[in-house]
Amino acid sequence: MSTAEAPPGGGRAIELDDLLVARITEITRTELARRRRRLEEISPETATLVDSLESYLEGGKLLRPRFCFWGGVAALGREPTAQEIDDLARCGAAIELVQAAALMHDDVIDHSPVRRGRPALHAAAAARHERDRLVGSAEDFGVAVAIVLGDLALSWAEQLAAAVEGDSACTARARREFDELRTEVMSGQFLDILHQAGGFASAPDAEQAALAVIRWKTVPYTVLRPVRVGAALMGADDTVLERLSNWAIEVGTAFQLRDDLLSVVGDQDETGKPIGGDIVEGKRTVLLARTEAAADGPGRALLSGVIGRADAAPSEIAAAHELMVATGAVRSVADEVRERARRGHDLLDDSAAGIGQLGRDGLSALAALATDVESLPA
Repeated sequence: MSTAEAPPGGGRAIELDDLLVARITEITRTELARRRRRLEEISPETATLVDSLESYLEGGKLLRPRFCFWGGVAALGREPTAQEIDDLARCGAAIELVQAAALMHDDVIDHSPVRRGRPALHAAAAARHERDRLVGSAEDFGVAVAIVLGDLALSWAEQLAAAVEGDSACTARARREFDELRTEVMSGQFLDILHQAGGFASAPDAEQAALAVIRWKTVPYTVLRPVRVGAALMGADDTVLERLSNWAIEVGTAFQLRDDLLSVVGDQDETGKPIGGDIVEGKRTVLLARTEAAADGPGRALLSGVIGRADAAPSEIAAAHELMVATGAVRSVADEVRERARRGHDLLDDSAAGIGQLGRDGLSALAALATDVESLPA
């Protein structure tokens, strides 16, 4: 990660952010090398799973580990020591492995062929099956590899988190937050699947169902729990954790709403994901819910004819995107991102008791990075 992507909260904040990224990279490389040696004892083929995971991790911005780190710095109220940086980096490395596992499985669920501008893991494994002329279905092989490696990444994430040292009481609290992170994101993933299938009946309407999916799928493992893991590890009291939680819910929700916009008006080269992916995957987003609510009969017919169709023509996807803009849904979602980002900023103002300035600067800069809509074409 370049310093241009680091929180611009002053020279020392940038240095600390770069130091964190370097330490996470070093920890991950060392831990995966050790696990590769273990898998080599099983078979040379098994060891290639580590190669696939290392390749998959390349290109990530480490957003979640950085939220964890700056949450810890915010709770400390001072610059962290070398040991504290190491502890936070280990937690961050564990969270990044959870992220990798979630994405591998998510791409299988969504039939998404691309991740970070490269073939998704299941797609790459299927291509390898074909290249090596293995027997059976290449598609089934790719899905199976993604499931296995995702499970393995989750297992290793647990091991990394368990190895974090520090004050026993603080470490125990941080571990509980890490446990909640995994429980909530998997629950949210189920709600996402259920909503897409039309079975999220307890939600009052489509928009509230989509917001519930965001609250339990995206918010916990992107912002809320990473921040709380870092803060708890560094000894935050309940008041600080509550304030950081309120901030994280606003920022995490804004982050996902922005991500939904990127599927419509983003730059595919920058996002690494195909534009229109949410359309063909049938994602039941807040953006779609607002479009359906504002559309007339022909507009709703257009949406029903294209949403969830893997064979939808580019012209049909473009027409659905134009409808999202024309109904004002894109504008309203962008406005909500701005409003949630503003509320989050207010929660971290100078009167925020118990939150240090250095940590506040880092969190604010990360929030700005995660919620920026001004650079979008919309």
